[in-house]
Amino acid sequence: MKAAVFRGPSQLAVEEIPYPRLPADGLILKVEACGVCGSDLRTFQHGLRIRRDSQVLGHEIAGVVAEVGGAVTDYEVGERLAVAADVHCGNCFYCRLALYNLCENWQVIGTHYPGGFAEYMPLEEAILRRGIVHRTPSGLSGPAAALAEPASSVLASQHNVGVEAGETVVILGAGPIGCLHVEVARARGAKTVVVELLAERLAVAEGLGPERALRADNSDVVAEVRGFTGGRGADVVIVAAPSKAAQAQAIELVRKRGRVVFFGGLPAADPLAPLNSNLIHYNELTVMGAFSYHPRFHELALDLIARGKIRADKIITALFPLGQIVEAFEAARSGSQVKVMITPNS
Repeated sequence: MKAAVFRGPSQLAVEEIPYPRLPADGLILKVEACGVCGSDLRTFQHGLRIRRDSQVLGHEIAGVVAEVGGAVTDYEVGERLAVAADVHCGNCFYCRLALYNLCENWQVIGTHYPGGFAEYMPLEEAILRRGIVHRTPSGLSGPAAALAEPASSVLASQHNVGVEAGETVVILGAGPIGCLHVEVARARGAKTVVVELLAERLAVAEGLGPERALRADNSDVVAEVRGFTGGRGADVVIVAAPSKAAQAQAIELVRKRGRVVFFGGLPAADPLAPLNSNLIHYNELTVMGAFSYHPRFHELALDLIARGKIRADKIITALFPLGQIVEAFEAARSGSQVKVMITPNS
């Protein structure tokens, strides 16, 4: 079978590799679609976070069950599944609190397990029982089902920060995550302002219907947001970009007692951002991080996409065959496309 094999920084190529061995307590998935994530782009540039000679990347997955191991009784050949990234241990301090995304022994598909940039992939027992696997709703396409993985983290973060109907939510960044934040905030009844540097991405975000869409380099963003909110500032600001400047600006954009979410992480080699801590102190701001999600949000994301509350067709802007995966990575990296999907069996 064919798979895109990563062998080190900037080394990614489609190769012929052996068909996966069927686990007795797992299954084989024929991959319909796998999304290109920002973490895939970072891995392509810098390498895997663990020591490994090679790996098949990709963790935003949808597919069809091709084979079922003899010990598996709750899945059948032909069922369509959506698979998300995380695999938790179930035993550590955080797992016992059901904070599975913070698992002390956290593992991820595409790093610790072969991922979805392949025609077929194995789902071992650990993935089936301690990972995130849900059946794809009837009528939902493979790419739309694969979008449930990044949508899950967006749903979780807005749940955790408590976005409410009628609030103003400013989203800094209009990549795939930023666009999903616009959709989810809209579905929660909030008003949205999206800020983005790249015109192509801002145009996609504007098509989602935010109240304001601002170019980061052409607008006095703070003045625009304060003007829109009667001088107060936003109720919630979500930083959906790996940018120190955006994190610093978020503190300036939010109202007193407002909430700020740092969704996009900074590069590991340069993780410190200059924040006006006096504004955090005197304005009693809440600043929180967002990383991954409880598995229930993946099931919710599939439902919302299937019901059109999250409009996958407006966010997925390009489909690439497996043989063009390097071109797909470049389209995602450059910002010329918003959400890019690989369709290995097309």
